[in-house]
Amino acid sequence: MYKITTEIKVGLFVLLAAAMFIWMVFRLANFSGQAATYTISTIFPSALGLKPGVAVEVAGIKVGAVERVQLYDNQRAQVFLVIREGVGLPLDSSASIRASGILGDKYVELISGQSSEMIKPGSEINAAQSASDISDVMKQLGDIATDIKKITGPLAEGSTGSDLKEMVSNLKEMSVRLNNIVTTNEAGLGETLQSLHDSMANLTEITNKINSGQGTLGQLVNNDSTVRELNESLSSIRNITRKIEAGEGTIGRLVNDETTIDKIDQTLTSISGYIEKDNKYKVFVEYRGDYLTRHDFFKSTVNVRLQSAPDRYYLLGVTGDYFGKYKRTDYRTVSGGQARESMHEEWERDKLKFNAQIARRFYDVVIRGGLIESGAGLGVDYLLDEDNLRLTFEAFSGDFDHNAHLRAEVSYNLWKIFYLSVGYDDFISDQHRASPYFGLGLQFNDDDLKYLLSGASSLL
Repeated sequence: MYKITTEIKVGLFVLLAAAMFIWMVFRLANFSGQAATYTISTIFPSALGLKPGVAVEVAGIKVGAVERVQLYDNQRAQVFLVIREGVGLPLDSSASIRASGILGDKYVELISGQSSEMIKPGSEINAAQSASDISDVMKQLGDIATDIKKITGPLAEGSTGSDLKEMVSNLKEMSVRLNNIVTTNEAGLGETLQSLHDSMANLTEITNKINSGQGTLGQLVNNDSTVRELNESLSSIRNITRKIEAGEGTIGRLVNDETTIDKIDQTLTSISGYIEKDNKYKVFVEYRGDYLTRHDFFKSTVNVRLQSAPDRYYLLGVTGDYFGKYKRTDYRTVSGGQARESMHEEWERDKLKFNAQIARRFYDVVIRGGLIESGAGLGVDYLLDEDNLRLTFEAFSGDFDHNAHLRAEVSYNLWKIFYLSVGYDDFISDQHRASPYFGLGLQFNDDDLKYLLSGASSLL
C-alpha cells in the first residue's frame, strides 16, 4: 500500500516552492523582458539613411521601431515596422520618412487615417512617402546654380533679344525649383531657424550675465579680487609642487622614496591575491527527488557543493531513504551444554543518510570519493555536451554482510537550474532492492541565491 512518507512531503513542498519561484520570475520579470508587439510593413521608393532600430512615431510619440530594411522588386525598399501592442492604426493610414532637421537622423512617421477598420498584424501600409535627403537638396541647388550661370553668361557677353528672353525663362524655371526646395523642406528649415534663434537668444543671455558680473565666469572677468585669489592659489600650488619634488612632507617621501613605493606595491599585491583567492570559491545548493518505480516511493537528497577551484569541489548533504538504516543483532545462547548462535535483522525506516565527498576533475571526467549515503564509496561522472549531459556510476558499501550498493545514472540539464535524471539503483542487491528510477533536480549557485534573496527582500 502506498505510504506518504516524510520524504514525499518534503519533495512536494520543495517542488511547490520551485513552482512559486518560477511563477514569481515570470510575474516580476515578465521572463522575456519585452512588451508584446506586432509587425507591419511598407514600401518606400528609397530608404536612404533609414537604419534598423530607429523610432516609429505617431503624432510625435514613439510607438515602435524599425525592425529591418530589405530590397523589394530590385527597385524599392521594403521596411518592416515593430509596433507596440495596443496602438491601433486605421486601415487608410500612411507612412513617411522624416528627418530631425535637415541633417538630423531619419525616423518613420505614421499618419493615422479615418477608417474604422484597423490594420492587422503582418499587413502592409500602401501609401508611403520618402523624405527628401540632403543629396536631393544639393542636386537641386546645383541645377539652380547652372541656371544662374546661363543667365549671367549672356549678360557678360552683351547678348540681347532672344538671349534675354531665354534668360527670363531660365530665371522663371529657377524660381520654380527654388520654391519646390523651400516647400519640400519647409518644416525642417523652420525647425533649423527656430533652433538658431533660440541658440542666439541663449548666447545673448549668457553674454549679458557675464558683462553684469554674474556667475563664476562673470566674476572672473569683472572682479579683480577674484583674479588675485586665483593667482594666489596658483602660487600656493607651485610651492606645494616644489616641496613634493624636493621630497618634503609625507606625499614628498611617498613620491620620491622607492622603498615606500615597494611596500605599498607589496601590500596591494597581497590584497589582490587574497581577493582573487576568495573569488574562486563558489557555492551550489542542490535538491533532487528520485522516484523508485519498483518500490513506489520517493528518495530526496539535499547537497551543498563548495567549488574551491574549477577542477575541485567538496560536497556535503543528506538523503532521506525509505529503506533507512540496516541493523543487525547477534545472539548466543547455551542450552543443554551446547552453544547456539542466531541473529536478528531489521531496518530503521525513514532514516537520514549522509553524504561527504571530495571531487577532482580530469578533463571531462570527475572522480569523487568519501561518504555516499553513509557508506564509504567512489563515484565517477563523465561530462558531455558542454557539461549538460552527465553519465554517472557510483559504488559504495552496502548493509552489513550484504552486497555493495551500485548505481548507474544519466542526467541532462534542461535549463540553467533544472535537470532530469534516469537510472538503475542497487542493481546487484541481494535484498531485492534493485529498481529503475527517474527524478527531477534543482541546482542554484551563489549568484542565483543572491538574486533570489534580493527579490524576496524586495517583495517584503
